[in-house]
Amino acid sequence: MSRWLIVIEAWPHSTGAGQAADQEAAGERTRYFYVDANSFDDAAKLARCFADGVGSHPRVWEAPIVSVSREKS
Repeated sequence: MSRWLIVIEAWPHSTGAGQAADQEAAGERTRYFYVDANSFDDAAKLARCFADGVGSHPRVWEAPIVSVSREKS
């Protein structure tokens, strides 16, 4: 089993209040998650779950997965 780093961004809906205010309402732009998984495929499935969770915030327009990388031991 390996340790993996998942990076997901939270892109906010545009409300006309300005990018900084919209991002603040949506939370941190970049989210980091560490998981243990046997393979890249398993880590990628977890990344999709995290992205779905971040994207469920009502102020988040889109939550793209930026990277899934194995941490060096």
